[in-house]
Amino acid sequence: METIITQKTSRTNPLAQNFQFLSLLRYAAPTIGTMLIFSLYTVIDGIFVARYAGPQALAAINLIFPTVNLIIGISIMFAAGGSAVVAKTLGEKHPQLASERFTMILCTATLLGFLLGTAGLLVREPMINWLGATPALKADCQAYLTPMLLFAPLMITKFLFDYFLVTAGRPSLGFLLSILSGLINAGLDYVLLAKCGMGISGAAWATVTAYTISSLAGLLFFKQPQALLRLRRFHWEPAILKKTITNGSSELVNQLSVAITTYLFNFFTLYYAGEAGIAAITIILYAELLLTGIYEGFTYGVAPIFSYYFGARHNRGIRHLMKLSLFVLAGGALFSFSAAQLLAPSLVEIFVPKNSVVAPMATSGLLLFSLSFLGCGFNLFTSGFFTALGNGSLSAFCSFSRNLAGISFFLLLLPMYWGLTGVWLAVPAADACMLLLSGRLLWNYYHAHKL
Repeated sequence: METIITQKTSRTNPLAQNFQFLSLLRYAAPTIGTMLIFSLYTVIDGIFVARYAGPQALAAINLIFPTVNLIIGISIMFAAGGSAVVAKTLGEKHPQLASERFTMILCTATLLGFLLGTAGLLVREPMINWLGATPALKADCQAYLTPMLLFAPLMITKFLFDYFLVTAGRPSLGFLLSILSGLINAGLDYVLLAKCGMGISGAAWATVTAYTISSLAGLLFFKQPQALLRLRRFHWEPAILKKTITNGSSELVNQLSVAITTYLFNFFTLYYAGEAGIAAITIILYAELLLTGIYEGFTYGVAPIFSYYFGARHNRGIRHLMKLSLFVLAGGALFSFSAAQLLAPSLVEIFVPKNSVVAPMATSGLLLFSLSFLGCGFNLFTSGFFTALGNGSLSAFCSFSRNLAGISFFLLLLPMYWGLTGVWLAVPAADACMLLLSGRLLWNYYHAHKL
């Protein structure tokens, strides 16, 4: 039997609304802003590194980023999977149990972050060699990676708080914390790189300092007794942890796939264009991160609503929300693609001068790469939709199909015929194929559940 969400519940829980187009955008806007701010200060890191440490240091960041992707993957796995579990528990009208499960998930993920960081520090040097660092890049790789591993637990905590602030009905606070974190990161980039000359190490310390402050602020919020979710004593629930990990596995698959495909991108661009090629793909991936932040932010913003509706058995709400979401994503796709086509030279010149060897290579690459922006939002949403509804295996299948199988396949195939141009077209080709699969999966779910 379908549960009807009443006006009374919508006043006490922001998730319990009958959303319309504008109210949905208002609710998701802070999370979109949060992702854009996160993308922006990641890009600002790259700008300062490129300007004050050189394209070689920028290439070093991209070489070691697969390791950082693993840490981010663990954090988003617990965040996305856990927020779906907790939001569903709220929808089932068990607020105290939801807080207990939130605390358990937070403690587990933070402990795992500590273990990952420690293990990474122990094998740091051979790991850098395995990632393909040339002798000229090894010192920069080590200087950037070390702080990231030291602060891995706080990096994980920061991502969890970003997600759970949305689940707790406070996405605006998450947005404000992201702005604060971004300003701190950008300010420290200027001080440590431009003024103190710390190079790539300064960029890493700026980032982890911003993560630390954001994590501490989130901790203060979740200690408040009046918060919808708050830190509480808990009993271990292995079944819930398993559900969290299974449900969020698609996000881990996504980040691991990014790590592997980044490695492949580095290999092929190094082969076809040398270290300048790695710098070019790094700039393109920064631009992608910024322009696709809209899709990710929207998907993360609406996911707790889907989870809540699912827990409340509000099928009409799920159907209506799905239609609104697809409409918003279509607009975002046109905006991102158009922005990339119009602003490609300007985006590249933010990182490197127009007369550098990297600039024309990165510009032409971005113009081709941006074709993926027309489809990737729908593909990201499809994976996030099934995560929100507790179908982690199908969500993981979507992530695997696009981010690992699809991109890797086309990275291995297209350069054989078109060289460097084939590298730039690998992601658009993968997204085009995945778009067909995403459409079919959403259509099947829509009809199977009589939405």
